[in-house]
Amino acid sequence: MDKKVYENTRYQNIYRHKKNKNYVIMMSKPVKTSISRIDGKKIMKLEDAINIRDNKNIKVQKGQEIAFREDFDTLWCKYINACKNIQKLAYNTINRKKKMYNKYLKDKIKIRVSKLKKEELAIFIDNMDTTDKQKNQMIKELKTFFNWCIKEEYLIVSPMDGIEKYKVQKSEMKFWTPEELKKILDTLDDDITNGNKNDVMRASMVKILILIGFSLGDRIGETRALTFDCFDEKLGIVKIKHSINYDKEDEKFLSDTKNYPSQRDVNITKKLISEVKNYQKFLIENTNYTIDNKNIIFFNYERKKPYSDTNLRKKFTYYCNKANVTKIRMYDLRHTYVATMMGEGKELYLISSRIGHINYSTTVNKYGHLSNKVKREMASATDKYI
Repeated sequence: MDKKVYENTRYQNIYRHKKNKNYVIMMSKPVKTSISRIDGKKIMKLEDAINIRDNKNIKVQKGQEIAFREDFDTLWCKYINACKNIQKLAYNTINRKKKMYNKYLKDKIKIRVSKLKKEELAIFIDNMDTTDKQKNQMIKELKTFFNWCIKEEYLIVSPMDGIEKYKVQKSEMKFWTPEELKKILDTLDDDITNGNKNDVMRASMVKILILIGFSLGDRIGETRALTFDCFDEKLGIVKIKHSINYDKEDEKFLSDTKNYPSQRDVNITKKLISEVKNYQKFLIENTNYTIDNKNIIFFNYERKKPYSDTNLRKKFTYYCNKANVTKIRMYDLRHTYVATMMGEGKELYLISSRIGHINYSTTVNKYGHLSNKVKREMASATDKYI
């Protein structure tokens, strides 16, 4: 047996074929003593190879095996490095994992990963001082982590297997009615016309945020990443190419969208393009900074970086309260768009493509529950309100 076609694993005397990924057991010396078959079948699973090795009384000091030495905190650090450098996950995603680890996991699991039991993890999660929704997020993160451990051969089976998520009542989807949309736009126009300088700046920004989010039905991260040159007046489209993702370490603002179908061209009206151009003109006339087409629309020119989600959310919520409309998240502008288009009788598969869902079934599962009554109530087109 040629060792050149095999690669090491983290388990003593066990090797993996570089092409077909089957496992074999080989002694450090000659290949004559190698065991590569069970009842005439190749060993397909790492677990089978380990069991055969142990049953054949091949001397192995498990305490010396890499896979049995690693503690939880050490492996988590390796996992985060893999997320960043190999999987190339978004900065915000990695940051969320780090925060969850620092708050709930760091120095809490004082045991080697190979010794962890399902029952112990279930009790640990159940005793977390947080909501069931947050516990479900922890279950998701730990399952992803242990699956990575298996892939990297630190584990054979996941101790999270069989641990189910908590039953959490889904919160009701929130969105504005056409009347509420008109009401908040009227409130914004009033501040733009009659407010002081700060009111005008804030209202103008929130207005264009709402107009874009409602008209496109895009994700809030995609809205925040739009630049002025994304709007093509000649073709009547907006090119959605990025999502906002401020990486403090690399000083980058933009990242790829959530998935490939999210990179899309969306048809828009001349009215929306006109509103965006008017906002650009407003910025040129009312700020001391040079603004060109490549600038991010929602950019803080004093701090030289995009407005944070928190900053925009405060401004957005301020006008929800002032207009006395349903207090929704900025992301819920997407829901408002979908509900409105369903009220217009637009086909759900067309809506799915426009909002960048990777599968039509995702749209059906998320929005299919909207009743016919709601659809009738939402019957009005976007241009009637912008």
